[in-house]
Amino acid sequence: MRLCRPFPPPDRLCNPRSRECWLRARCYTSAARRPRTGGGTIGEALRQAWGRLIHKQWLIAYPLALGFIHTLAFLAVYAASGEPLRTNTFFAANFERWSYVRDHFLTGFAFTPDLAVAVFAGLAVCVLTGMIRAPFFRAIAGRGYPRAPRSWEEVGRLSVFYLFINLVVWVMPLATPARSTLEQLAAMVALAVALLVVFADYVIVYENLPVPAALRRSLRLLGRRWPTVLLIFVIVQLLMMGLSRLYALYYEGTNDIFVLLPLSQLLVEAFVVLLIDLVLIFLYEQIRRTLPS
Repeated sequence: MRLCRPFPPPDRLCNPRSRECWLRARCYTSAARRPRTGGGTIGEALRQAWGRLIHKQWLIAYPLALGFIHTLAFLAVYAASGEPLRTNTFFAANFERWSYVRDHFLTGFAFTPDLAVAVFAGLAVCVLTGMIRAPFFRAIAGRGYPRAPRSWEEVGRLSVFYLFINLVVWVMPLATPARSTLEQLAAMVALAVALLVVFADYVIVYENLPVPAALRRSLRLLGRRWPTVLLIFVIVQLLMMGLSRLYALYYEGTNDIFVLLPLSQLLVEAFVVLLIDLVLIFLYEQIRRTLPS
């Protein structure tokens, strides 16, 4: 799929063979089309995503690199806490990394050197996520495999957005008492926020908007196809829960974790993330055709 059409409207003309075509945000917007039904929209997005995946297999390198970065960041936190650096204990703790964060940093909160390392690792992950996902989005929409973001300003915007998302979606529910009503309420709020801003990072990259404007734009885009996006969101949550429970059977069922187990987990999760981003980006483009900037 070309996100920049050969025959765009007169006010959005650009050369489809030019590198500028897919670097400039406005060229991603196609001519307005009549809205489609939810099933047709999902089906077309899935077909386009699968076709893109077949022609650009190395797209998986971007989410796979992010998976390794998250693991290395947790390794730094794990080592700074004085834990034994044995593969079995580390891989088991890495699988339950957010429970580890709750038990060691949020329960009985105190300012310690270990907490400083965890905060630094979290900020570094947000920045590196922005540096990897920006070229990842352009690789999906363009022809090559960009290796760097467009500018440091773009990295800064994405870093702020991912910091906000991590604080609301992950840290906030963990800061509440475990297995309490407040935890359930915080989890529902986190899921609602994640749904409302589902297109925000795509908007930051493709439309070159600052974070507040990207959040507003994401809300407007969501309003056009919220049943479709909600269905995808529910399917994604169920899929990730199923994968987590499947791997939990292997991690909890043995005291000798073979290194291929966490490696296979990284690869499977990277593929799932890639497929989710492909579907959402093509869905974002479909919605964007019907909604002016």
